[in-house]
Amino acid sequence: MRILLAYSSGTTLADESTTFTDLLPIGLCSLHAVLRDKGIDAHLANLSGMDEAQITELFKRLSPDLFGFSQWTHNRHTTLQLARLAKQRHPQSLVIAGGGHATHQAELLLASHPELDLIVAGEGETTLLELIEARDSGRPLSEIPGLVLRHGQTVIRTAARSRIRDLDSLPYPSRYLHEAIGVDLDLQPQFISTSRGCPSACHFCASPSFWGRAVRTRSPASVVDEFLFLKDRFGMLYLSLRDDTFTADRRRTIELCQLLLERKAGMFWNCQTRVEAVDEEVLSWMKRAGCECVQLGVESGSPRILQQLGKRITPQQVVAACDAVHRVGLQLSVYLIAGVPGETDQDRQATRQLLQRIKPHDLQVAPLAYYPGTSLYSDALRHQQVGPDLFERRQSDALLALPDGNQWAARLLRVGSGLAPTTTMRTIKQQKERMGYCAVTCLQAGDYHLQRGDWQHAEQEYREITAHEPEHPWGWLLLAELYDQTGHQTQARSCYHKVVQLMPRHRQSLKALAD
Repeated sequence: MRILLAYSSGTTLADESTTFTDLLPIGLCSLHAVLRDKGIDAHLANLSGMDEAQITELFKRLSPDLFGFSQWTHNRHTTLQLARLAKQRHPQSLVIAGGGHATHQAELLLASHPELDLIVAGEGETTLLELIEARDSGRPLSEIPGLVLRHGQTVIRTAARSRIRDLDSLPYPSRYLHEAIGVDLDLQPQFISTSRGCPSACHFCASPSFWGRAVRTRSPASVVDEFLFLKDRFGMLYLSLRDDTFTADRRRTIELCQLLLERKAGMFWNCQTRVEAVDEEVLSWMKRAGCECVQLGVESGSPRILQQLGKRITPQQVVAACDAVHRVGLQLSVYLIAGVPGETDQDRQATRQLLQRIKPHDLQVAPLAYYPGTSLYSDALRHQQVGPDLFERRQSDALLALPDGNQWAARLLRVGSGLAPTTTMRTIKQQKERMGYCAVTCLQAGDYHLQRGDWQHAEQEYREITAHEPEHPWGWLLLAELYDQTGHQTQARSCYHKVVQLMPRHRQSLKALAD
């Protein structure tokens, strides 16, 4: 059986850049890796940016027996268009959907869209394998847990699928990424996941209802192995850890950081977590191990709005967490939500004051939106504020809780711009005194000097990395870029060669040497 797993963000080449939505979901890459590990003829494709003629030609060339489309709320209509195209061109093939939107809207989708044959609900690796085996053997699909399918004139859900306990047993989602179609191999491998599930129950988030509230984690050894795999296979030097709450298990976080240091991973990374799940010791270990940025879900500075959103945190906890991030010397990125029904000028002022107090380096603001699987949407349905056909009827990518949500988000973003703390040599020296040598601190100090045109002191900072860790690629890369920018081509070439000796597949250095 030949399988095609595909995703499209709904963008075309003429649209403005939507890098984040154009990335394949990590879960879809994981499904592909699981199938390939079992020897199944599976193909993975990012259709974002392709027109209908290109997609039709791809479908014709691969001629899959099973199409699997990843559907989320922002690409829900595009996914259905792909399903219709697949069913029209290959009527004998099985057309299925999975992902967050498909999982939580499964009954409505199957009742209204004959182009979909069935839906894989929730975590799909085991379910998809059993589905393929059943398709080959003739076993009734209704016996397979984790499916939503038609049964006569009705739509049924089969038994609930038990979640995978041993995440280490899964292959890395990027294991076969080099075979994928339409994937940016300089970008896609940067995004990884080291856990599934979230202990929180924020009213606007569907992640707990999809992955579960019990956090399942991969072992530190497995995560470090993936770091090194991505470094060797794709030349990755920077990763973004997309766990909902990376530091949910404090002991595991420290153990993971210690192992990254022990095995000399030599990579920088960022992560996202919750304000009540960090402290100065954990953050210090993270920085030593290469973390340079922490993203925190803050959402609002108003206790009333935080409670309304189900955040279960206080502004005081936000301040304490952000102060710890600043003291350790990590970049601070915060997420905020605007356009909340009932939000007053007093609530907005509280958020503005909080921003002025915590001074993030980076700010992401989103308008509050409805997503299936969230209590926000369920409550709105129950109170008849929205109809069950909301996502079918409306064409916009996001279904906002307030019509002017985007304007409120833009206003808050303007308030937050320019609030980043001013880095001084005094703070950098304090961090060095507190932590001793740290590659991330040297990176930040070098950047500080570069912004002031002080090439000599920037060079000294980067040389400090190569002196303490000659096997750390970042030290040589930073020097190479510095020499390249200042016209010292012989020295730049030497440092780029050093990077390639340490990382034969580092594309940036290979390209620089070729140029």
